[in-house]
This record gives sequence, structure tokens and C-alpha cells, in this order.
Amino acid sequence: MKHAAFVDNENGLTLKERVAEWIRDNEDDILEIIDIEYTQKGNIYVATITYLD
Repeated sequence: MKHAAFVDNENGLTLKERVAEWIRDNEDDILEIIDIEYTQKGNIYVATITYLD
């Protein structure tokens, strides 16, 4: 199991786009996406992808 994380300190609106782009770019190496978690603490937005390769 592996993780990929993306951070945004603006408004978080680009995170879903960045996650989708990463998945498209790596789809040949990903066996299964286990979870995609979005969190916010103040003005810090984090997306964490948990996947099997």
C-alpha cells in the first residue's frame, strides 16, 4: 500500500483537479485506489490518495 499527498494553501479548489491528473498520469501503475481523503486545517488543504501498485 502506498500514499500520494497533495497540499494547497490557497483555497483548495485545485486539489481535485490535481488528484484526477495524478491518477490519469499513473493509471498504468495503479492496481487499485483504496481511498482518497481530503482534509483542511485552517487555510491548508491536503488530499491523500491510498493505493496499491
